[in-house]
Amino acid sequence: MQPIVISGSPSIPANTIVDNVIAQDPSLRRYLRSPFLASGSLTAVISATGVRVSMDYGSKNVVDNSDLRVATFFDMEFDTIARQWFPNEGDQLVLRAANTTGAPVTLQYRIVLTPIDISQLAPDRRVVQRIATILAGAVDTVVYDGSRYERPPVDCILDVLATASAAGLTQQVYVEMDSIAPAQTVRPANRVPQVPQDIMIEDVEVPQDKLIQVLVSNPTGGNLTYFGRLELPELIRT
Repeated sequence: MQPIVISGSPSIPANTIVDNVIAQDPSLRRYLRSPFLASGSLTAVISATGVRVSMDYGSKNVVDNSDLRVATFFDMEFDTIARQWFPNEGDQLVLRAANTTGAPVTLQYRIVLTPIDISQLAPDRRVVQRIATILAGAVDTVVYDGSRYERPPVDCILDVLATASAAGLTQQVYVEMDSIAPAQTVRPANRVPQVPQDIMIEDVEVPQDKLIQVLVSNPTGGNLTYFGRLELPELIRT
């Protein structure tokens, strides 16, 4: 069997949630269900800020409501937001997009399904990516407040990636009341995080339902942008 590539560039209307952008394209409806046990990846960018995406297969979410890089074309190396998830044959694929702005935004995406056999099956890597404005003088802004993976649904490993639009931001990380990292300077690379150069914390064990808090402060006199991603490889497949 050969890999399957599902791609498109749909326009997400203003103030609209598209429950499944794959289903919006009649030519792609035959790929709504995975034709085989597969290793999946999702690469995506948007034409303007204001759209968040999530990715599900079957009954399982692997990408929580996530911000994307603004670009005309995606880069497979740097814009692949989720690269380790494993749909079974027949699992429905759902790519959801929500546009909270007053203008249409183009979502450019590519999903690649690579056939595997049962011996290659592994735990999924769940992801949430956020781009947040940190106001001048703000202290301990909770970046992932209310996100699905603020409390992971299974035992997992936590990797924290981050950059800033300019020098000045600091970041602290807690799991419940445990301080995992005191205030760290966030690299002013002005981009969505890249692996491995933007990894700030990795290989932290987080039990199911324990609170993850990423607190960002801006002691400068101007607003700055925080680009962050949590990657949560499961310890066991669920």
